Amino acid sequence: MHQPPGDTANHERPSFPPANEVDLTMIVPTRNEANNVVPLLDRLEAALEGQAIEILFVDDSTDETATVVRREAEERSLPIRLIVRPESRRNGLSGAVVEGMEAARGRWLGVMDADLQHPPELIPRLLAQADRTGADVVIASRQADIWGPVGLSRARALTSQLLTILARMVFPRVLKNVSDPLTGFFLVRRAAVDVATLQPEGFKILLEILARHPDLRVTELHFKFAPRLEGQSKADLNEGVRFFRHLTRLRLTVNQHLVRFLLLILVAAALNLVLLSGLTEAGWPLWRAAAAAGATTIAGLLLGETWVFSDRPRGPVRRRLASVLILGSLFLFVVYLPAIWLLAVRLGAPALVGGLAAMLVAGFVYYLFSEQWIWTRGLMMRPRESIYYDIHGILAVASQIPLNDLDYFLASTPPARIDLQLRVDRHGTPSRVPGAICYDEHLGRFGFGLTVIPGDYTEIVVSPLLEMSPAFVYTNVVEPVLRWLMVTRGFSLARAGAVQSDKRKDNDSPQGWLFTGPSDLGYALGRLCQEEQLAFMGDDRVIIGGDRLMRSFPKPVTARPETLPGQARTIRASVALRTQRLLYSRPIRQLGLFLGRRRLPAATVNTYLQRIIPQPKYPLHSLIDGVAYRDVASVSVLTALEKGDKSVVSLSLETAIDRLLEPDDYAHGFRPYPLLMEALATWDGRDWLEAERQILRAGLAHCRTLSRRHEDDSWWKEIAPLMREPFKTDKRSQVLTSINSANSA
Repeated sequence: MHQPPGDTANHERPSFPPANEVDLTMIVPTRNEANNVVPLLDRLEAALEGQAIEILFVDDSTDETATVVRREAEERSLPIRLIVRPESRRNGLSGAVVEGMEAARGRWLGVMDADLQHPPELIPRLLAQADRTGADVVIASRQADIWGPVGLSRARALTSQLLTILARMVFPRVLKNVSDPLTGFFLVRRAAVDVATLQPEGFKILLEILARHPDLRVTELHFKFAPRLEGQSKADLNEGVRFFRHLTRLRLTVNQHLVRFLLLILVAAALNLVLLSGLTEAGWPLWRAAAAAGATTIAGLLLGETWVFSDRPRGPVRRRLASVLILGSLFLFVVYLPAIWLLAVRLGAPALVGGLAAMLVAGFVYYLFSEQWIWTRGLMMRPRESIYYDIHGILAVASQIPLNDLDYFLASTPPARIDLQLRVDRHGTPSRVPGAICYDEHLGRFGFGLTVIPGDYTEIVVSPLLEMSPAFVYTNVVEPVLRWLMVTRGFSLARAGAVQSDKRKDNDSPQGWLFTGPSDLGYALGRLCQEEQLAFMGDDRVIIGGDRLMRSFPKPVTARPETLPGQARTIRASVALRTQRLLYSRPIRQLGLFLGRRRLPAATVNTYLQRIIPQPKYPLHSLIDGVAYRDVASVSVLTALEKGDKSVVSLSLETAIDRLLEPDDYAHGFRPYPLLMEALATWDGRDWLEAERQILRAGLAHCRTLSRRHEDDSWWKEIAPLMREPFKTDKRSQVLTSINSANSA
């Protein structure tokens, strides 16, 4: 960056840290903000104390802003720099930010306004989010309602909302994961952005960065936009005109899709007119001529999209030809021929005029499909609400889909730290991110697709279809990720049911009993709790730590018609439950596994099926009265349940661990569960399965492990004698001996 001779633009103190030691350069573009400089620096100094940062003002003011900045730079320990731009270089807020980026020395470049509407106290959280997620851009998105950003006047909020909608329509792919693409408060990793490619105009620099760097990984934090304290907003009609000009230039220069598509449309329209004219003059009826011309032209249009969207990954040739056939038929019979009928038959327009108009309509609709524009959702900047779950303080989950299996952990307020974020892709098919685990059945927003980005902060992005089936999302997507995250925190989300007894060993925690075996242990464990005054801790999952404690993980349990409470046991409910159980029976699940192994869209079919006929699961306390829940117990006894002649024998520790870790093929055999487990098992070069076994070895070190064979579902009645005894090995051995003797007799 070149400064005019004699310009006092750069003002910095000699005590500045070396450039390679600056973590963050906070760029603050200013224009007549003299009254806001001091309170802004006060808050920045308090928020960023002890961090390797610098504040860089880029000033276009005509008031005393630069003078105030120089004075504060001399008096404060906070590293402050100043660039004063002469009038010839004042090209708007975006230009000021780009000039600041060129002069910045930090590894991260931050941008914020000087008017105190962007809270400086949020910057440490933005930096922490950047470190945890490995993102390239961390956006501070303004909280918004249906009118626009909260904190703005109604007129300005609505204007911002409309501009956001327009930007999202023009860049549907780039902005699909960004709630607020027009915010002026964000951090960007210096190494991820080529500043030389930025062509600033107007005041929306973030949009420029995102459009010219479409592969950036973006994460967000939301904040409430504060009212302006001093000065006036710089947004006016001229800035609005600049925005439209900027948007148009970006659309035409960042990629060639639109330009190429317009050329393809012109060629297709010319071909259509030639064919339609020639066939009608040859005596063909209008319908036959239109169908032949339309089919030929649309086929050419679909095949030509290979050139238009040449930068996108292509599928197998057979699949592409099938897509051409299906989409071609769809456009011919749903768009092109109805348009011909409306224009040429109903309105009496000449056949060539009708053909041209129909071709243009079909081409426009196809372009929208190709870009996967979304008209019904996701255009406004209002962020989707998240539901929060706090799992015993070990993991915190934020989800845009309600996860009924985690209702026990529902948090009334957002946790301070989020470990797992589940969100729905605005666009349809989640983006493929380097280092991510991806699964896609290639059906766009109407099929199953997901991206998992593992890390200390893990993100799951799913296609819109998955909103329809929260139970399937949890079982096949969220649970394997939760299990891996638990291991990274020193816990195992083991496959076992659990109950707690008030009896204690010495002064230890209450005793906990683990049960492994069939998937549907919930109701039997509930009856055991009811009869023996025990507390329920989990149906088929429980958290076991290396501290020899287990923590509850109660989920809804599978119901049967005979287990419904009396008032709910109607004929309709009974028929519905029997139908549900039939659809979720082992033969049907085996069919689903068979389809999945042959790369057919089994997950998509399963998602639709579970939307139409949900799994028959209910909270245990709604099926059995008086069931109590408890959160923590010592790991005392593990019983592995099996079908067979009645007997109780000891079980080795390693075999017990195998039982806790073995998957239920019929519940977890569906993709993408095995894919996620396989990919996460060796994430970051570590053997997480062995790490989980080590946790269980420590957690079960003082646990008695047993194997019990039973003939029917009344096993819980015969377990009861063990539950009545305090934790003493000799007495338990006596009970085991008496049970085995009775079984032998």
